[in-house]
Amino acid sequence: MKSYKLSLQAQQTLEDIIGWTIDQFGINQAIAYKNQLINRLNSLAAEEPPHGRSCNLLVQGVIEVIDLEYYREGQHYIIYRNTKKNIFVADFVHGSRNLEEIILELTKFKE
Repeated sequence: MKSYKLSLQAQQTLEDIIGWTIDQFGINQAIAYKNQLINRLNSLAAEEPPHGRSCNLLVQGVIEVIDLEYYREGQHYIIYRNTKKNIFVADFVHGSRNLEEIILELTKFKE
């Protein structure tokens, strides 16, 4: 079975998500949302359905994204590379952000 690995950026974003959620909704909701995201990562790594989709669907006609996939979990897109060894998470992106611009930047990240 594959595992998942977070980039440094993804680690920082996850910490920021948890901190913001604590401030807005309390510790219990922050723990629940973190667990929801981590459970989804485990499911993606185990290749359980539903599966992620190509980021090309999010940036149609703007750029060609060959190896990035996404999965929308809660309010965030999990942007990742699905390799033979693992799921490499480039970042967690809130749905209100400029996905095209962020995905273009994330195409530069390599494991």
